[in-house]
Amino acid sequence: MGDFTEAVRTVCFVSVGICLIGKISGATKLKAQLEFIFKLILAVVIVSSFFSGDIEFDLSDIKGLCVAESTDYSGIYENELARQTGENISDVLMSQLRAAGITVEKIRTEVNISEDGSISINKVIVEAEEPEAAADLIRNSLGQETEVINGKV
Repeated sequence: MGDFTEAVRTVCFVSVGICLIGKISGATKLKAQLEFIFKLILAVVIVSSFFSGDIEFDLSDIKGLCVAESTDYSGIYENELARQTGENISDVLMSQLRAAGITVEKIRTEVNISEDGSISINKVIVEAEEPEAAADLIRNSLGQETEVINGKV
């Protein structure tokens, strides 16, 4: 580990040297030669760290960091979209019920988003003091065929 630390320090020192040469000297031939020498030293330090065994890469470790190729991003997106849509509908219903004077503890809306992008509400689970009044208001907002379940049992 000591050799690796020394290599990192050398890389930092050489990088600072390259920057200083660029700032101090103008567009001269000496500048180009010094930068070339410093970059050569930088390359030697980096390459020698790999050959001396200070830095080792185990490809099995890298495979663990990669996302599996079989990950279904569209499925993840659709699930998150349905969850967020359900939350938004629940928030709107919550404010409608509270505006009507109905005390509501919690609303959960289950939605389904089809491939054509249409949203269908599977059911609404409501925990309210007056579940029948809440169900009537929800059905008036979303449609009479909406399934409303009393969450307070």
